[in-house]
Amino acid sequence: MPAIVESVTETDQSPEDRQQPDARVLEDRTPDWARMSRRSSGFLAVLGLLLTAVFASRPLWPTDLWDHINYGSWILQNGRIPDREPLLELTDGVPMTASAWLSQTALAALFDTAGFAGLQFACGLIIVASLGLVVRGALRRSGSTLFGFVSLFTFLTVNWHQFLIIRPQLIGVLLYCGLVVWLLCVRRWHRMVWVVVPALFALWANCHGSFSVGLAVLGLAAAGHAVAVAVRTGHVAAAVRSRRAVRLFLLLQLSAAAALIHPAGLNVFTEVVRVGRHPNVATMFEWAPLTLRMQQGQILASVGLLLIVILRFSPRRVRPDEAVLLVFLTGMTLWSSRMINWLAPVLALTLAAHGAAVWRSWHSLRRPWAPERRSGLWTVVNLSLCWVFFALTNFGVQAVHGRSVPVERAVSRQTPVSAVEFLNSQERLPDGLAFCAAEWSGFLMKFGPADFRPMVNLHVHVIPEEVWAHYLELADGPADWSGLADLYGIGLIVADRSRHQHLIRQVERDADWERLYKDVQTCIFRRRVSLHSHSGAPDDPPETESVPASVQRER
Repeated sequence: MPAIVESVTETDQSPEDRQQPDARVLEDRTPDWARMSRRSSGFLAVLGLLLTAVFASRPLWPTDLWDHINYGSWILQNGRIPDREPLLELTDGVPMTASAWLSQTALAALFDTAGFAGLQFACGLIIVASLGLVVRGALRRSGSTLFGFVSLFTFLTVNWHQFLIIRPQLIGVLLYCGLVVWLLCVRRWHRMVWVVVPALFALWANCHGSFSVGLAVLGLAAAGHAVAVAVRTGHVAAAVRSRRAVRLFLLLQLSAAAALIHPAGLNVFTEVVRVGRHPNVATMFEWAPLTLRMQQGQILASVGLLLIVILRFSPRRVRPDEAVLLVFLTGMTLWSSRMINWLAPVLALTLAAHGAAVWRSWHSLRRPWAPERRSGLWTVVNLSLCWVFFALTNFGVQAVHGRSVPVERAVSRQTPVSAVEFLNSQERLPDGLAFCAAEWSGFLMKFGPADFRPMVNLHVHVIPEEVWAHYLELADGPADWSGLADLYGIGLIVADRSRHQHLIRQVERDADWERLYKDVQTCIFRRRVSLHSHSGAPDDPPETESVPASVQRER
């Protein structure tokens, strides 16, 4: 008997069935704040490639990174912040303000927990986050995906040499980018600003002394806005009554007060001034003025000329706060090349905003009013990209597969890995202090023998001026080098063959010293007779020319 199939009409369905959604239609239930756009996936892909291919896999450099980690380890071990220099014998009793104690402690804890790969990943993530903040601000100001990439390329190119330097200043760069993006790209004043910005400075002051640059930028932005109001209205009183100018000045005072939430109190401000004026700092090449002989000086000059041309044709008005910041930060960068850290984000944001304006005026394009459509699908895509890029980093491989990064790949070639291996193979070190490159001291103290006592490290602002001057003189290998070695009781010399050539030749001709070790990077010498013995047979262990496999591969 044939079956009869009756069609079910809408009136035949129960009320419960009619209320259920159609299963064939997917409904996006992602919260509005979590929805992302297709454009965000493109930028995330570029930033992820930079993270995995460049910054999170790059060897740790410079070697004075380990000075900061050593101070952080001391704080963790002793449970307090030092008020005197704790690591060097020649600085015993010298007052010290640990302005970067929080970032140093974080670096030490991170290394103890995650090793070399953890440091690489954290530093790479901070750099990529800084780039992402600037790109986000550029997109907000320009409304153009193209010039969002222009800002990314500008910031990355101008600040490339500084991004390669892994120090607590990277945390300062990240916080600074957040501040500058808010000042130049966000016009709406939210009540949470009164909490977020002072909290940012409270954190910043405990991580790095560059918080003073942030305070200066905040004050200049307030002054620039007040001057613009006074010029536009012709009345100074109007500037005083300007709501944004008054708010910025009040926020500056709150932020300065928040920076005092530091174990050193008011000394955190005086330390910034003292370090900048310290005679020892003047001998450091990275604090030298920026010139066209430097590669980063040539890059900055090229980008600066491009910006001048763009501003000449831009239909967009140059805001007073961005003009003041550009002039001030350019002058500071010419005075000290290290200040390029703080100029680069402002330069990238200004170039993107006015470049997009010129592009639209030449092509008769209007800025789109409607933002790009967001959906939960692109949120899922972005989360998947984050996982893929994380898994491709050295830290991701270590976390997922348990394969740690060998020390030869984790640190730069300038790091004296082979010298540490040799020193650890010795039963005991010679009496007295050790002379070595200041850049090497932190690594040798961290991974070398426990009784290794360097003459100096790269915290030059806590080293007595006479001691630092004698270190520089001894590094040049003068004729009276042995007198300086006797003066400081130096019994061990770990010389860099590329920088201490004159000193090496002097020591090799001295009968009171013998060479213990030599490789392509290092020469190690010791006194034949102990500093504390005037008689007895000299201790003459055989010289070794053996080198680790990693150094043999370099040969």
